[in-house]
Amino acid sequence: MVFYLYFKYNRNMDYSDVIKKIKPSIAFINTEKGTGSGFIFLEKNILVTCNHVVKGCRKIFVRFQGTENLDAEAIIHDEEHDLALLKFNDNTREPLVLAEDQTIIEGMPIIFSGYPAGLKNITTHQGIISSITKDPIGIIHYLIDGTVNRGNSGCPLMNSNGMVIGVVNALQIVESELLSPVMRMESGAISLYKTDVVDLFKAIINNLQLGIGYAVPASYIPNHKIIETNKDNIKKDGGN
Repeated sequence: MVFYLYFKYNRNMDYSDVIKKIKPSIAFINTEKGTGSGFIFLEKNILVTCNHVVKGCRKIFVRFQGTENLDAEAIIHDEEHDLALLKFNDNTREPLVLAEDQTIIEGMPIIFSGYPAGLKNITTHQGIISSITKDPIGIIHYLIDGTVNRGNSGCPLMNSNGMVIGVVNALQIVESELLSPVMRMESGAISLYKTDVVDLFKAIINNLQLGIGYAVPASYIPNHKIIETNKDNIKKDGGN
């Protein structure tokens, strides 16, 4: 009963102050492949996003609410956790704050802010962590009861105080035994009344909301300082 009242209260919380605080640190990411979200973390000019948002892209642009596009460069790709770090030239925005791991439990209220479906204005949704699971190789996943859509990939998963607990991955919404084969099909395989059925199915899947989202813990975000230090040490030892 206590949890029910707590959860009901948080479902109706006023997040306006939290959103006002985090909004300047969340970016819209635009590439030749599509759009996504990202957030400032670790340092003022370091942006976290999902690797699939920027993988293989020649040009990456980031934009914050009310600003022009800024050039960005992917400096780290983490294929295993589908994370990437971008560097851009703007030292005026503050990194979001990391929450403590021990505060993250199933059923806790969460919010996430990003740019779903290519929207130009930042959008915030609320929900709960519905489950904390591990895949066969031991990687932890947060399953989210909340409205996650394409474009949310790379946005911060936060507690009700706006502290980061994870990184949302909208791509994982459509990964299933039923839908994955369709996403792998090539355009032109099936047509109906001059309409490419494969393209139609992919458009439907890309806009499908299954009612559950996905995120990885913030603890998986690569530390660029450690990686850069290791690279320097390799060079000093005579490596490439």
